Amino acid sequence: PVIDAKVREQLDKIAHCSALGFSNEPAIELAAKLVELFPSGELSRVFYSDDGSTAIECACKMSVQYRQLVGEENRTAFVSFSGAYHGDTVGAASLGGIGTFHDRFASIGYPVTRVGSVEELFDLPSDEINAVIIEPLIQGAAGMRNWPSGMLKRIREWCDANGVFLILDEVMTGFGRTGRMFACQHENVIPDFLCLAKGLTGGYMPLAATLTTEKVFEAFLGKYEELKTFFYGHSYCANPLGCAAALGSLKVFEEEGVLDSLPAKI
Repeated sequence: PVIDAKVREQLDKIAHCSALGFSNEPAIELAAKLVELFPSGELSRVFYSDDGSTAIECACKMSVQYRQLVGEENRTAFVSFSGAYHGDTVGAASLGGIGTFHDRFASIGYPVTRVGSVEELFDLPSDEINAVIIEPLIQGAAGMRNWPSGMLKRIREWCDANGVFLILDEVMTGFGRTGRMFACQHENVIPDFLCLAKGLTGGYMPLAATLTTEKVFEAFLGKYEELKTFFYGHSYCANPLGCAAALGSLKVFEEEGVLDSLPAKI
């Protein structure tokens, strides 16, 4: 009922507004609430898209463009994990590690190395790596495969030591699925890019968000003629109805104490 009411209330105002040069009140309010779910200043910027795959695409494209903007063009490689699933659009699919979804399209996409453990990271040429991407704590499409405790923290430490971005795919694990609002919070890990979808709107509407840091955001600032802009946008990015549904879902989490009710169920 709370989510229903939020959507109906928004329908009386405006059903859709393009995010290409415009914004809207629910999108602004939702972005503010999302960044508040993390320690102040850690993940301070929000970019909206449509679904889990596009949230991943945005993170990957941002990370590639960032390297170009700061003179690190040699860092083009991605590292993902065997059994991974990050979506079905071309870039996201190229990072996956499940043949059923990805083998037919293996010849296109990002240059990627797949590993099965943290230890394998230490054997890679880190100065060529742009980002490591992982589903934190548990892989979904691989058959609900749990990662070892402490693994995520070790990956974060390796990325920090080698100047590599960490992209977390929390499309499945976000919004209470693992007992915390986000799976990365179990190990106090903050990524460089956090990809959200599915539970963002309580399952009501297609909406995704890619959160990132102020450091990444600032690299894209400049005069228009410099073309530093992240030129990416679909017709329904930041759709006001989807954002309203997401605000309703977060309101339910807050007012009904959803996270506090989880331990007994778990």
